[in-house]
Amino acid sequence: MTAVTPQATPLDLAPELSTADLALVLFCLIDDLYRQVVPDTVRLRPGHHRQKLSDAEVITLSVLQEARSNDSETSFIRQIRRDYPELFPGLLSTSRYHRRRKALVGVQQALFAHLADEYARVAGWLAVDSAPVETTKVVRSQTGQKSIPEAAYHFGSCGRDLFFGFRLHTTVTDAGAIVEFALAPANEGERSVAEGMLAAVPPAATGVVLGDNNYCGELLATVAAPYGHAVETSPRKTDTDRASRLWVRSPRVIVETVFGMLADQSNAETTRARSLLGVWSRMVAKVLAFDLSLYVNALLGRPILSVKSLYA
Repeated sequence: MTAVTPQATPLDLAPELSTADLALVLFCLIDDLYRQVVPDTVRLRPGHHRQKLSDAEVITLSVLQEARSNDSETSFIRQIRRDYPELFPGLLSTSRYHRRRKALVGVQQALFAHLADEYARVAGWLAVDSAPVETTKVVRSQTGQKSIPEAAYHFGSCGRDLFFGFRLHTTVTDAGAIVEFALAPANEGERSVAEGMLAAVPPAATGVVLGDNNYCGELLATVAAPYGHAVETSPRKTDTDRASRLWVRSPRVIVETVFGMLADQSNAETTRARSLLGVWSRMVAKVLAFDLSLYVNALLGRPILSVKSLYA
């Protein structure tokens, strides 16, 4: 696969696809990635030929579920069985689908990493930010803490709205693609998580990494510098350099757009999972679905960030 660039050659397809056609396009992309990335020890593992659904088909279902804002696996499988039986004739039961998609979380991470590397190669600049992922309501958090003890309490944006769960940390390109992400307890510092993410991402063309005031400080800049990153954070209100303030803040509209789409389209700010692996597998599927959606938009000649209308 090639990176999404303005010069990408669109497919000879209508810009608006039916759900069935979109599922076929996603399957072809995922199957292509799967054959490139996944080693034979996984692809040809014992018993693979007896599976009713291939790994690529299970991942396609997982991506469709998250991209179509369906948090209920039972409801999603019922819908696929009722409306699209010809697409997945070997459709699994809900419980087997649940186990398979969690078992394939490592494969989905590998597919994301390959796709993210392609996006990173053409990035003009990068930005880091995070958003809350609520695992249970605060009033039921004592019960939720028993099933997911790694979750923690923290406040949402602007210090408001106490929530219980995690924060999804991302590194985003100027095109809106996610090239790295991490899930950390809600009370973990954003700068410490960003250090690990930036160490895993190649520098953008300009080398610039944008961040809000949560990422200010010499330590992050010093840690990121050896990897080719120059961290620039939002100037404080006392900063009189208006040009600098506009340069840092204006591009961050893209970051806010990405988080808005993840929350609106994939329900990324809440999860019904009841284990750490369950939360992580769903976050991986959501991020993979988002980046694949950008790729499909480019192939169809659509605006890259028109993700919601792609699944309408």
